[in-house]
Formats: sequence, structure tokens, C-alpha cells
Amino acid sequence: MDSTQPGMAAAGGGAYLNSRAMIVGLAFMTVGGVIGAWGLGMSCTAMMRNVRRWLQAQQPETVIGEPTTTMAKMASSAAGAAGAARRKEMETPSPAR
Repeated sequence: MDSTQPGMAAAGGGAYLNSRAMIVGLAFMTVGGVIGAWGLGMSCTAMMRNVRRWLQAQQPETVIGEPTTTMAKMASSAAGAAGAARRKEMETPSPAR
């Protein structure tokens, strides 16, 4: 059974790789991988942002505002005490030179 079709002998004897097709295929796979990784990163970022918003929406309003108001109260009382001490210091007469 001898084949007379062209190319049959070359296919059976050894593998012939088209290097240009390999390079183009590798380039397409690389570009596809980069686009896929970028899309995965964007999707994960959007998902984490939405989970964070959902968790914040589940907390009662008093829990969310409490740390901020506590810090603001502490800061205003400290500033008020410092201002009162400064006013008291300014009201007392200094010794004459």
C-alpha cells in the first residue's frame, strides 16, 4: 500500500511544525491570558466593594456612627479644656519686670 499523494511521506516520517503559526498562536494565548487576568481582577474588586457595602448596610446606624462621635466628643472636650486653661492663664496678671 504505497501512497502516491504528496505530503503523505513527510507526515509519516517526522513532525513538521510551522513556526510562524506557533508564534501567532502563542501571542494570541498570551493576550487572552492578560485580558482574562485583568477581567478577573476587576470582577474581584467589584465583588469585594459590594460585599463591604452590604456588610455596612447590615450594621445598625448607632454602631456605624459611634466611633466617630466618640472621637469627636473626646477631641472637643480636650480642646475645650485646653482653651479654658489658656484663658485662665491669660487672665492672671503676669509679674512686672
